[in-house]
Amino acid sequence: MYKVAIVGYRVQGKLHHAPAFAKHPDCKIVAVCDVLEERAREGADTYRVPFYLDVDAMLDKEEIDIVAIPVGEKYRFDLVMKCLQRNKHVFTEKPLVAEAGQYRIVPGDVPKARAMIDEWRKHNVAFGICFGLHGGRNVRWAKQVIRSGEYGPLAVLQARCAIGSWNHIIDMFRFLGGEVAEVFAYADEGWRSKTAAVKFESGAVGTLMMSADLALQYQFKWIGRKGEVQIDDIGGTAWARSNRSYEYRYLNEQGSLASTTYFALFDDHIAEFVDCIKEGRPFDADGWAGLRHMEIDAAIGGSIMTGQPVKVERYLPEYGRTIFSE
Repeated sequence: MYKVAIVGYRVQGKLHHAPAFAKHPDCKIVAVCDVLEERAREGADTYRVPFYLDVDAMLDKEEIDIVAIPVGEKYRFDLVMKCLQRNKHVFTEKPLVAEAGQYRIVPGDVPKARAMIDEWRKHNVAFGICFGLHGGRNVRWAKQVIRSGEYGPLAVLQARCAIGSWNHIIDMFRFLGGEVAEVFAYADEGWRSKTAAVKFESGAVGTLMMSADLALQYQFKWIGRKGEVQIDDIGGTAWARSNRSYEYRYLNEQGSLASTTYFALFDDHIAEFVDCIKEGRPFDADGWAGLRHMEIDAAIGGSIMTGQPVKVERYLPEYGRTIFSE
């Protein structure tokens, strides 16, 4: 049984992290910590555990295996470092660091993210990032189709999303497309809308687009040499089509799943994180995925600010996993 502490009992901690860990048969929540006593007490009362206002005091007193850290991006670095240094498995939100806010990542944010990776590598613990789209049934189906090689190597990858899915979409863009070599990006004045042309290390190309005015949460179109695969939104349809036969394959022909699917994403994603710890296998959305997201998004931010193409500098490029590196 893994003993889990929740650090940060705001919306994400209350609605996503804590319920998902509590549902896992191999986990038990043993403490809740928040800087505001009201929130800490609420979480503690819900799970009938002690509450803390200071993470060091909690770590000193409680026996803890996994620490979930769904706090704001400005506060993640110190808390993640504390828990890694104490040899705790860590599951946190994305982006790893963002001094100016999660939708305005710049090159200056990357060194702290790399410092997290350096600390993680010193310890034999799991480091997971809440890129919840990994848990979606439609995404899992699309990954299997792409992995099969039936539609050949990637030629073009297109993705568009609403502002709330921007971090997710960059992670999945890399995961489905491979490592990114260079970006050239533009944004409007407030960075409410932005777009980037992308060149992959494989030679494939793609586009990333985000708009705060887009109702659709996200859409991917993966175009291979022999066919294409598309994913339509959270819980939406995923389909694949061969260039030769024009025969379509669908997941969920009704076009959408139950409305609870959004929360099920987090349940499935966190369950996979725990199962990976238990079974000693890699987790897709690990610290490397968090770092690669930061490096790509920081390059996009750098290109927006300079008006020039920017190469994506990867720290320890031999590490990290995409579906094409297995």
